[in-house]
Amino acid sequence: MTLLDLLHADDGTDAASERILDAAYARFLAYGVRGTTMDDVARQAGLSRITVYRRFSRKNDLIQGVILRELRRFLRDFEQAVAGLPTPAEQVVEGFAVTLRLVRGHSLLGRLLAGEPETILPHLTTGAEPYMAVARQFVASHLDSPDAEAIAEMFIRISLSFLLTPSSAIPLENDEQARAFARRHLVPFLSAGGAEARPPA
Repeated sequence: MTLLDLLHADDGTDAASERILDAAYARFLAYGVRGTTMDDVARQAGLSRITVYRRFSRKNDLIQGVILRELRRFLRDFEQAVAGLPTPAEQVVEGFAVTLRLVRGHSLLGRLLAGEPETILPHLTTGAEPYMAVARQFVASHLDSPDAEAIAEMFIRISLSFLLTPSSAIPLENDEQARAFARRHLVPFLSAGGAEARPPA
């Protein structure tokens, strides 16, 4: 099963794992990653330490589990937002606006970037490869081009740069400004790569 298959399938976690991820998300949001221990998560979930460690042997595995689940949820929301749009240009324009809005409004990401960036930034930079792969494969699946993966990765990297460093000379404070930027600067890459829309799977 590919990473894209995992996106469209059930998250693959059992009820206990879901409780653990729910508990970890709640603890991270309230106390941060640094202020949360595996024992805290076990208590929050109402499960034993052994149950938690059987599913997530290290705290970093738990962090990755939370991030991957949030990424799946984001991509599903993203797909819903662009699925009814008939052209690749419209999908890119709306997709960029939706990406900025959803990620900027994400409670946990905002809390960690503001309060303890050192715990989340590695997962979004040097350790971002597994998450990048999921997102790249997802976006590329909607482009009919021999350069689909390269185009998808470029869009993702541009979006990530704006998210990690929001201060910019480019006005991107709302959806309309994001759409205007995408029309002017991102859509031309579609023509350069010969990309066409592919119906969502």
